[in-house]
Amino acid sequence: MIRWFAGHPTAANLLLILFLATGVLAIPALVRETFPDFRDTEVEILIPYRGASAAEVDGAICGPLWEAVQGVEDLDTLTCTAQDNRARAVAVMASGGDPIRFQTALRTEVGAVDSFPDRADPAQLRELHRTDVVASVAVWGPMPLHDLDLYATGLAERLAALPEIARVNRSGLGARQFRIEAPRAVLAQHGLTAAGLAQVIGAQSLDQPAGTLETPGGDLRLRLTEERRSPAALAALPVLVLDNGARLTLGDVARIVEVHSPPEERAFVNGQPAILLEVHKPRGQDALRTLEALRDRIAAEVAALPSPSGGERALGVEIVQDTTSIVRDRLAMLLKNGATGLVLVILLMTLFFRPSLAFWAAMGLPVAMAGALAFMALTGLTLNMITMVALLMAIGIVMDDSIVLSDSIAVQAAAQPGGGIEAVVRGVGLVAPGVLASFLTTVAVFGPLSFLTGTLGKVLEVLPLVLIAALAASLIEAFVILPRHLRHMAEAGMKPPGAFRRRFDAGFDLVREGVGRIADLAVRARWLTAGLAIAALVLTVGAMASGVIKREAFPDIDGNVLEARLLMPQGTPLARTEAAVAQIEAALARVDAALSPDQPEGQALILRRITRFNRNASAGESGAHVATVSADILGAELRVTNLDTIAALWQAEIGALAGASALIIAEPGIGPQGVALDLRLTHPDFAILAREAGLLQAELETYAGVRNALVNLRPGKPELHLTLTESAPALGLTASEVAGQLRGAFLGSGLSEVRSATPSGTLAHEVEVILSLADRDALSDFESFTFILADGRSVPFATVLRVTEARGWGTITSVNGERGVGVQADVVPSLGNADAITAELRAGFLAERAAAVPGLGIHVEGQAANLAQTGGSILRGFLLGLLGIYLVLSFQFRSYAEPLIVMLTIPLALIGVVWGHWLMGFDISMPSMMGAASLAGIVVNNAILLVEGIKGRAAGGMALAAAAGAAVRARFRPIAITVGTTVIGMLPLLNEPSLQAQVLKPLVVSVVFGMLASTVLVLVVLPAFYAILDDLGLSRAGRGGRATQSAV
Repeated sequence: MIRWFAGHPTAANLLLILFLATGVLAIPALVRETFPDFRDTEVEILIPYRGASAAEVDGAICGPLWEAVQGVEDLDTLTCTAQDNRARAVAVMASGGDPIRFQTALRTEVGAVDSFPDRADPAQLRELHRTDVVASVAVWGPMPLHDLDLYATGLAERLAALPEIARVNRSGLGARQFRIEAPRAVLAQHGLTAAGLAQVIGAQSLDQPAGTLETPGGDLRLRLTEERRSPAALAALPVLVLDNGARLTLGDVARIVEVHSPPEERAFVNGQPAILLEVHKPRGQDALRTLEALRDRIAAEVAALPSPSGGERALGVEIVQDTTSIVRDRLAMLLKNGATGLVLVILLMTLFFRPSLAFWAAMGLPVAMAGALAFMALTGLTLNMITMVALLMAIGIVMDDSIVLSDSIAVQAAAQPGGGIEAVVRGVGLVAPGVLASFLTTVAVFGPLSFLTGTLGKVLEVLPLVLIAALAASLIEAFVILPRHLRHMAEAGMKPPGAFRRRFDAGFDLVREGVGRIADLAVRARWLTAGLAIAALVLTVGAMASGVIKREAFPDIDGNVLEARLLMPQGTPLARTEAAVAQIEAALARVDAALSPDQPEGQALILRRITRFNRNASAGESGAHVATVSADILGAELRVTNLDTIAALWQAEIGALAGASALIIAEPGIGPQGVALDLRLTHPDFAILAREAGLLQAELETYAGVRNALVNLRPGKPELHLTLTESAPALGLTASEVAGQLRGAFLGSGLSEVRSATPSGTLAHEVEVILSLADRDALSDFESFTFILADGRSVPFATVLRVTEARGWGTITSVNGERGVGVQADVVPSLGNADAITAELRAGFLAERAAAVPGLGIHVEGQAANLAQTGGSILRGFLLGLLGIYLVLSFQFRSYAEPLIVMLTIPLALIGVVWGHWLMGFDISMPSMMGAASLAGIVVNNAILLVEGIKGRAAGGMALAAAAGAAVRARFRPIAITVGTTVIGMLPLLNEPSLQAQVLKPLVVSVVFGMLASTVLVLVVLPAFYAILDDLGLSRAGRGGRATQSAV
């Protein structure tokens, strides 16, 4: 086949064009994102239970729910969170399950539950992560809130109609509501209660079918259209006919107002009241294309707004919290570094080869890239930071085949001028076994690494897949396309080198001879050399075990948004929360003033401030006691200040917040690594759980670098527990009747939703009946409440009910039916190490508490669990890869012992990996381990070349010690070129100063420093080990089969 392609005038070029065209056509089909989708299949089960406390929800909803679904196939975990008024459960599917069957089974089992309370709403099930947030659109301006709401509603509908957008969520304004507020005195005057008034309105305001009139001329549908859809229409609704025949309307006994509920659902952009429209794209849709469509739509909206006449525009519309900027900036950064690396690789090759030969050898790069891109498009892989790094690694790695073949053909062409196709075929044939063996060993390592487990595994497993695709395409190019192009050089003969080439070759020969002499010395002092290498390896392992080089799950990923999440005690009035938020906002302004002068060209560090009440992602609670202040920050590719520094300064500027339960300053999302410190305690007694969680939180806060420690078991709102007196039954009052009158007065009675058409579209309003605020804003209002009996008489509160004060828990969480409490915290990487803290806690504090408290369960989750799961799968994949390498080399060398010598280069590469991290100031992380495991398939390639050279010379009768030195000198050139292209291709990323590159640098450090260390050790230590093998009589050097020979 090689001869046929080399001799055919067009076949090789046609194949080259096919590769390149396929790659180019694949690019538009690739979806761009920051990381591969690492999320599990999750189904949310939401069950509203209005008026119930967290304890009631836990017992009445979460318990029966777990009993119903625990037998669902492929259910991994069910986490049920009980809070006031609702239960939210998240069911996680086990890896490898069928999502459709999983959702269907859950829906069936939940729908069959008949033990939920009657007052609980039907369960709502939906699959999570079907959409992803792209950005938000802020609508604000100095105009009435009603008008702002109308415009935002219309805009949301227009945005949702775009094909690139899946859905639009509105926040910053509660649900529209017609609130009917009745004074208690007026109701009592007419013998009414709030609950009774709601029943009357529900019976009078109707819009429903009334049947069909079948006439000879056709059927006529009948419909009663008495539903009131505006405050004025509701006010005219008759609710009572007096004795004198006069009608009492709703407007006579109540005030009807349009409000938004809950009132604490508010948002501000730079202090201006605003409505935020959160824009989601479908999963699998390219985020940047969605943002482009969104920008076009918003630009059209802004252009259509009335121009200001002397004053400020009445309405502002702007895209905020753009999450795609991270994708765009990071991919651009990688593309820039990749292009720089490619240029450096080509320049390096021109130092060793003639420009024409270097050009054709470098053609393996675009072919490999095209093959990898086509593979990604066919298999649904996305263009993200991990696949881009794989392509960057491929820049150097895929050149190995082309370099070795080009060097061999050049040698044959120089030895046989005018040899043409014969020189090409002979040159390829001489190195083909070694090249194929190198490819197979690389695949043997990368193959198992493409089946990683865990969240981090889902992120990293795409890297070996892309590399294998690039290597396969490169191998095809090297064996089929490259020989055709080098045939012309072989036919024309090698031209005499120029002056620069002669000087470079002379200098390189001096280096090669120096390395050869060092190898000769190492062979002579072979036992000392082996001892020193083993000692270095032991020292390296000791440095890792002792904590000199620390571990972490995943490097920090600097985004462009930082949030301050405020948590006040439940029951805190909105005014106190607003005061605390004002303190946080003022501190942010001081941070901006302090750090902006340090940014390039003095740009503002804080681009925008967005404040949302009724929102706290860390606490998972809503209400007047929570709020979030978000800061849109200057992009990571521009700013010189990292998020940890900004967060620390913001925290310091805020100072003490009076009455606050917690203040969390963090990025809005959690990366694939999970929460830095995440521990869950279980015990039947909540008092013990609360005590132990508090102790654990205090212990965590003693470690350097730990911040944002938070316990998810917190006191709820103060409660008044009511029980019936002995007089209540005698008065004919049941518990249900008493509860109904109380709920109608203080909780409110919700009626059916009404819809009305407006120029901006259809608006929906909830209708609620409740006592006037003046009758329910003090404890005395509650104590003076009277109950209406069946005969119309009223009785005082104290006659019917006894009151005791209590306080329950605000949130109760159970995992797989077991109630527990979670304690979470972040760790600043520059100050502390999550892995080291977790290990110390396990050995000390946690072990002590488990021994001291019988029945206390302790579960370590978050980064530590992810690190253990994915790290274990990397280790298993690595061991399988070693087995594969041994099988390939044993077959290649026809020996059981010689492959072990080649494989010694793999642990020796660890020396460079570990000390490279120490030198560059990085912890060992999952990307580091992935890079180190990848080295196993790369570093053995050079060892194969060297061993083949030693065996070939020994088979020719040369003494093994001399053969080792000669092989080092002969193979030094191709080894130096292949290592040089790999290292120099990744050098730009290693030197990238931007904050965005920090997450990828550990992988690059592993590859670069591992390659450099293993190369030195291969050229020096491997010949010594091979000589020791010969001393022990285990070498097959004299009968090594057909040797690969390539004189340089």
